[in-house]
Amino acid sequence: MNALLRFATWLTFTGTVATLLGLAWDARSHRLDPTLAAREGVFTLSNPGHLLFASGLAIVVTGTIVLILGPALRRSGASFARRAAAVSAAVALVFLSVVTFASAVSGQDSQGHDDHSGHGNMAAPAATPEQRAAAAKLLAEVRAGVAPYADFSTARTAGYRQVTPWRYLTWGPAHFQNFAYTRDGVTLDPSRPEDLVFMRRPRGQVVLIGAMFLAPRGAGPRPGGPLTEWHTHDNLCVTATGTVALAKGPGQCPAGSFFIGEAVEMLHVWTFDNPDGPFAHSISPQAIQAALRQFGGR
Repeated sequence: MNALLRFATWLTFTGTVATLLGLAWDARSHRLDPTLAAREGVFTLSNPGHLLFASGLAIVVTGTIVLILGPALRRSGASFARRAAAVSAAVALVFLSVVTFASAVSGQDSQGHDDHSGHGNMAAPAATPEQRAAAAKLLAEVRAGVAPYADFSTARTAGYRQVTPWRYLTWGPAHFQNFAYTRDGVTLDPSRPEDLVFMRRPRGQVVLIGAMFLAPRGAGPRPGGPLTEWHTHDNLCVTATGTVALAKGPGQCPAGSFFIGEAVEMLHVWTFDNPDGPFAHSISPQAIQAALRQFGGR
């Protein structure tokens, strides 16, 4: 077997292993985080399992092309340079197709799978100058009020406990809730948010990126008018320990959890410069990348 065929065989084997590892990684991610399916689509660039699967598939196709084209070109009497050029062109076409498909699908997914399914992201009417000023004041007050919690250990000591998994299994945003604040009857206290949103960077550092306030549906104050609209989710379940899960269908909660539906409304206030706005209802993949850049990369 010549060098080209050995290389093609090695490519095919390596690609098959990568594809299987990608499937296993994705299966494990979904087992550890039942909410993942609601936040991602068929292909999501931020999911390592999807990337590994797609890369492995591309390598398998590349190896197959080399296996087919190599002997054919050799029999045709083409020079080594022409054989190499033909194989390289085929390989480049495969990778270009994979990248184009992945980018297109991932772009569509990011529009509909940001954080969790909810209501309230509708286009809002224009805010008045007074409402804009009130929204800016609220943002400044919240950023000042939660500043002490930028120290993750301080937040933990204050009673904040993790209620959602890290979005990407080992890193990404996650909610931490203070159960005492959820029961104190106080709404929209800038220094006592019911939830804090932390992000674990890929290298392990945990940084504060926002807060979330809770209120009975219809009771949340809107000082900024359309800029500070609260939102609800119709698929939320909660376990006895406070961990959030997603309903499989209307009222169909995973075992060990109960349905809360839209009984509670929420308001996010982002403490980093969120490109989607300081009161965006969820944190998009683009916003996560912006947060990573603002906190000094990965």
